[in-house]
This record gives sequence, C-alpha cells and structure tokens, in this order.
Amino acid sequence: MIVVAAAASLLCGCFKQVVAYTVLNVAIYEQSEQDGPTPRAKDIISYAYYVDTVDWHIASWDDALVGRITNKTTGEVLSAPDVIGEFNSTADYQMSIELNQKISMVVAVNPEIKMYAYRKYELPINLDHVDAKLYMSTWKRSHTNSGWWVVNPFYGIKTETTEQ
Repeated sequence: MIVVAAAASLLCGCFKQVVAYTVLNVAIYEQSEQDGPTPRAKDIISYAYYVDTVDWHIASWDDALVGRITNKTTGEVLSAPDVIGEFNSTADYQMSIELNQKISMVVAVNPEIKMYAYRKYELPINLDHVDAKLYMSTWKRSHTNSGWWVVNPFYGIKTETTEQ
C-alpha cells in the first residue's frame, strides 16, 4: 500500500500546473524580391478572434487595418477583436499574442508594405508559448506560408510611389 501511495505522489508531481493558454510569438520578415534579403518587419498590428477561418475571413485591406472580419456564409461582421497583440521591434519574435481558447483566427497586418496574414490557430496542450516565423513576400501574389494565408491586396497595382 505504501508503494502505491508513493508511486501516485510521484506521478502527481509530473504535472505541476496545467496551462490553459499560450503566447504565440512570431518573428515576421519581409521580402521585396525573389531570392532577396529578408529584413525584419518594422511595424505590425496584430489581433485575434476566437473563431474558425473555415467560417470567417478578412474581406479587404481596410478591414484588415481596422480589425474587422466577415462571416463567409451569413455576411455578419465582427469589429472588436477578442485579443490585441503586442509588437516589440527589438525582440527576436516581434509579435506576441496571448490566446486562451481552443480555436483562434490570428491576424498580422503590416501597414508599411500593405500586406496582411491570417491563420487558424489551435491551442496546444500545456504549452505556455510557441515561437513561429512568418514571411511576407511583396513580389508574390497572395500565398500560403507556414500555416498562414498571406494576402497581398495590391499585387500588380502600380501606386504613385512606384511610378517614376
């Protein structure tokens, strides 16, 4: 009986505390030409909704900037994110966002290069943080990258600053 009690106490010690959240840290890089350098992003807006990307999307660049998402079936619009991320240009992983629901739609907006990315994120079991990378390539059309859908809404559109 003493052996069983001792074994049970050892097993209980393995799981000190169950973590019901995770901090998603993302290092974000930009690339303006194929095979070109990939400098770190200088400014990112990030937020998350506790919804699934199967049902929700970002309808436009303007929506991405203001944190608005749209239901693909009903057209319902949500404009108050559940979580706002943080940006620290000097950190190894500049974007950080704490998530505590099973499913999230995480969004990263790069106002400087006018691109955004979003992904479905499933909360891992008992991990207090996850580090990831995201590459936004301005020379590509909208594309996928490491689980992110990277949207380049102005691909191929000449702007006043590029016309010279």
